[in-house]
Amino acid sequence: MRPSRALPLALLVALACLAADSATRVRLAPAERDAHEAEDPGDWFFAQRAFPGATVNQAAFDAARGQALADRARQALSTSATPLVWTQAGPYNIGGRVTALAVLNGGVTAYLGAADGGVFRSTNSGVNWTPIFDNAFGTPSIGAITIDPTNANTVYVGTGEANASVDSYDGSGMYRSDDAGATWSPLGLATVGRIARIAVDPANSSRIFVAAMGSQFSTGSNRGLYRSENGGATWSRVLFVSDSTGAGDVVVNPVHPETLFCATWERVRHQNYRRAFGPECGIWRSADHGDTWTLLSSGLPAPSDNVGRIALGIAASRPSTIYAQIGTGVAGGYKGLGLYRSLDAGQTWARRDGAGTTSTFNNAFGGFCWYFGSMGVDPTNPDRIFCLGQSLLRSLDGGATYATVTGAAHVDEHAIWIDPTNVNRVFLGNDGGFFSSTNGGSVWTKSVDLPISQFYACDVDASNLARTMGGTQDNNSIQTFGSPTGWTVMLGGDGFYALVDPTNPNIVFAESQYCNGGAGPAKATDGGVFFGTPTGFAPSDRYNWCTPIVLNPLNHNVVLTGSQRVYRSTDNGDNYSTLGGDLTTNPVSQLGFGTISTIDVSRADTSLYYVGTDDGRVWRSPDRGFSWAEITAGLPLRSITRVTADRTDPNVVYVTLSGFGSDEHAPHVFRSADRGTNWTSIAGNLPDAPANDLVVDTLDPNTLYLGTDVGVYATRNLGAGWFPLGTGLPIQAVFDLALHAGTHTLVVGTHGRSLWKLDLGGLPLAVPPAPSAARLALSFPSPNPSRASARFTLEVSRAMSVEVAVFDASGRRVATLFRGACGAGQITLAWDGRDAAGRRASAGAYWVRAASAEGVATRSLVRLE
Repeated sequence: MRPSRALPLALLVALACLAADSATRVRLAPAERDAHEAEDPGDWFFAQRAFPGATVNQAAFDAARGQALADRARQALSTSATPLVWTQAGPYNIGGRVTALAVLNGGVTAYLGAADGGVFRSTNSGVNWTPIFDNAFGTPSIGAITIDPTNANTVYVGTGEANASVDSYDGSGMYRSDDAGATWSPLGLATVGRIARIAVDPANSSRIFVAAMGSQFSTGSNRGLYRSENGGATWSRVLFVSDSTGAGDVVVNPVHPETLFCATWERVRHQNYRRAFGPECGIWRSADHGDTWTLLSSGLPAPSDNVGRIALGIAASRPSTIYAQIGTGVAGGYKGLGLYRSLDAGQTWARRDGAGTTSTFNNAFGGFCWYFGSMGVDPTNPDRIFCLGQSLLRSLDGGATYATVTGAAHVDEHAIWIDPTNVNRVFLGNDGGFFSSTNGGSVWTKSVDLPISQFYACDVDASNLARTMGGTQDNNSIQTFGSPTGWTVMLGGDGFYALVDPTNPNIVFAESQYCNGGAGPAKATDGGVFFGTPTGFAPSDRYNWCTPIVLNPLNHNVVLTGSQRVYRSTDNGDNYSTLGGDLTTNPVSQLGFGTISTIDVSRADTSLYYVGTDDGRVWRSPDRGFSWAEITAGLPLRSITRVTADRTDPNVVYVTLSGFGSDEHAPHVFRSADRGTNWTSIAGNLPDAPANDLVVDTLDPNTLYLGTDVGVYATRNLGAGWFPLGTGLPIQAVFDLALHAGTHTLVVGTHGRSLWKLDLGGLPLAVPPAPSAARLALSFPSPNPSRASARFTLEVSRAMSVEVAVFDASGRRVATLFRGACGAGQITLAWDGRDAAGRRASAGAYWVRAASAEGVATRSLVRLE
């Protein structure tokens, strides 16, 4: 990274760190669960990172991502050795979740947003794709992309996937490029969490609307519809319903752009809790560019708990025609509630799809309509529409009748574009990537150049480096024998652990979610074509979303897996029996939680087993699982992601953890030299981000490789100093590592940018630890919430220049509390609730940020009337 990137990086980190450390919870509906709650995707990602708290510390993650960017820049400038370069191993042909599309007329130039992989651009109608959002901002989750209708080079990106899936972090706001994606600038709205849609006024491109859904796992006042009148320089919120309801869609009348429509969506989600429906789901209209709003009702479903997510479409050729695709609540099975149409610009509405509960429309959403929020209207024919759900529906009569046109395209549709210059050209984004049609959606062609697969786990054939495999979100357990574009499906469903028997490459183990629904690891003896089911499993046990599977490194007949207890096979995975009882805390009312998350067998002593759980417990068995001793003492209470036994020393074991600390840097890597009796943090200078996997080098036990939520780090001195490993790998959540001993090649599975390999032959010597950063801390405000003055304590470990300021929910500076030199120690500050002009600030959520060259600290504050 060139030095010229330093200023944009600093600006990014400062804006991103406005994310709240906590959120106000004003109104929560009664808990509801639905049958699909175990799928698409599960709460595993969130649960790991939030435990033992209720929310993910987004500000801590943003700071960690900023450090990772800085670490890479520092590494590039400080070494003269030839850097190791990561190689993309695919899959390119499998794809992953596409959440947004923006395309220029004619379809040659297209932009694509991925749920976890950033932004890509194609200049040949989607045949090939190039990532364009990585260098400055990492690869965040993407919620929306829009091209300025008056300037093809101006592209807007809204970060944070707005679907209620939970395998990504919140976004960091809005971004704009004025050179077709070559460079990007942040545009604020860093605290709105998830952005569902962006709309630009076709008559005034300085006027932009952003539909924001707020943070994924907390309620708050950062939801609603935002407007900018100056190209994104400043924002105001023009529609707000409640702390539980965001804006899920917005469309602008192309002929009379003073008129726009916004769909609001009541959505609250926590671990094992979802409310994606409610009486605040509705359609609003403004006739004055968003200054004032009217809730539409005539002919629409009455507000109730059976109204769910709403997608809007407007007919460009007859803008008085508006469509609304409406889903049900949990009582209706999260199905389609109806396709509604207005022919008089929203004054009155009529249901078009009929009232049958078994209709094509009703059943197009798979029982999880909260996952889908888009539809398409032919720009030249107001009666030709597409409804996007689990299936893709096409209607030629304004929604009265439908044909299912998913065809060869992947299921779960999220984005569509219809070419105004040739309506037979249609582009589609879904959970399987990008698809195009030249005959109006009757036949689809898939892009095989889009490496955005979301891996949970990966493995490499010990006898063949070219053969890699793994499990992916919504795209099965897959493998390749070498070609990055030649990956094939082994086992259906969401894929997780996939292992090759090191003594016989024809034997493969694989699983779908929750250990194949409690049936146990599937086994194939033909290289991964036909899989059988083992015996000995209790489906009623609690199984992790990503259930661990491990083979004894010196005896392939011994296979271990687990629910809340350990299962072992001694006949190479055909039959299993249990070893001991519940090793978790047995949490109450925690569906899919309180499970074994990691297992390892010591190569140095194969009688020695280790187990970690998602609720923070670590165990050791010295006798192949017949007895267990808890060795959690000395570790933070965090979800355990890996327990890794040293390859050569039977006394050495490592533990990696997820989650974040509430205030200070949280260590995520620990080492024990006495089998877990005592633990020492070796996190050193690592970013404060979840650690997901650790591998000990096969040639040097002092060399460790670590997969984190911000990339891969390595150490040559047991954690005294960590450094970013290699170049070319985007800043991405790395969930799993596999080391091919024969070629000394590291294979990593990312959750959003497919699989990568690195030849470790040129590994640099130990990199010294970075100097200890100065401490900058800001206390929680007191009182909070507050009607009068709120006090803070600012603490710095050495003299530095500091600015402490208050920002509102849109990122606008309200007041500056301190600016200048600050000596080592503590100072007390207060905010009296007034802005810089002395006016009393309105009730709502605010953020207090202390910033210096040494770092950033952020706290949330709620003002009451």
